[in-house]
Amino acid sequence: MDSWKSVLVRLLGALATIALAGVAHAQPGQDGFDWVTIGAAGNRAYDGPDPFNLVPNRGAVNYEYRMARTELTTAQALEFFNAAMARPDPLPFAGRAWWGAPIIWGASVDPTYSGPGTRYRLNPSDPNAGMRAVGGLSWRQAAIICNWLQNDKATTQAAFMNGAYDVLTFTPDVGSPTFNDQLVHNPNSRYWIPTLDEWMKAVHYDPSADGGLGRWWEQPNGTDTPLVYGPPPSFGGDGTGMANSEFTLPGQGHYRIPLGSYPNVQTPWGLLDAAGGTTEWLESTRQVDNVLSRGLDGSFWTTNSGADFSYSWGQSAPSLRLTYTGFRIASSIPSPSSVVVMLAGCGVLSVRKRKESGHAEESCRSFVRA
Repeated sequence: MDSWKSVLVRLLGALATIALAGVAHAQPGQDGFDWVTIGAAGNRAYDGPDPFNLVPNRGAVNYEYRMARTELTTAQALEFFNAAMARPDPLPFAGRAWWGAPIIWGASVDPTYSGPGTRYRLNPSDPNAGMRAVGGLSWRQAAIICNWLQNDKATTQAAFMNGAYDVLTFTPDVGSPTFNDQLVHNPNSRYWIPTLDEWMKAVHYDPSADGGLGRWWEQPNGTDTPLVYGPPPSFGGDGTGMANSEFTLPGQGHYRIPLGSYPNVQTPWGLLDAAGGTTEWLESTRQVDNVLSRGLDGSFWTTNSGADFSYSWGQSAPSLRLTYTGFRIASSIPSPSSVVVMLAGCGVLSVRKRKESGHAEESCRSFVRA
């Protein structure tokens, strides 16, 4: 029979292999996000049509990173806004024009809550409330969500004020032709608002196309053919609909269609709903008529597929909250060594248990599944 030391060595080697392999696949994280790894570091820049000269030499990213499979969901936003608003000590920016509950989402004020502050709950009449897209976020709110995640969802005021972006730089407010907001996220950030290059690559670049040479597609589903907008089968569609818009359902029914309703319409990396829903904030800035703004990309509820082309992106002031502004969060890839350390702990515990009760293998398999 093998000694416990030799069993441990083999176990740790196997677990390390599992950990390293798992980095390359989408995995639900402990932070509540379903992550997709964007690899092919060092890809070439966009080389497709660019009739308006909006994306010259853009889209090249020389590092691996992660993108959330979907835009921010109501369930994810609900956790954040309750932490930020249901508190006895209002955050310093409470009351600013760029702050407030989302304009469009699947939650509303909780009538059973008596304070302090304001608490929200999922709309009880909507079975899909938790997966509804979140519209009406300012760029600054997206940045604060990144701060909160960076600080492991702590509820102290400091957890909202810095981490990825310094909120103290968020001046002046609506109506100014410029802004002083921190331009790029802090170097040690684990969460941030994606740059134009990161967003373009995750939505339009296909590393496996053309025999592995890689290719840029014009549309967000790995083709050059404009998407057909229409309701999904779950909302009465005939299966031809590929994205959501205001013409999808009558009576503003497009707001009720949850994220993930078009599972077969994916970017080359596996992202969902890169078209329809909200247009997504970017960290990158864009200057138009001498006015500096934050970037936006992807079509949204009240537009058409013209905004889905790889060479099309827009902009808005970071302080504005519009019904169609939302975002999809980006993240760094956890260090494989940290994953292996966690699994190694499982291995040590399992070997000890094996010596005691003979149930080591099931103990570790349960840990890996979690």
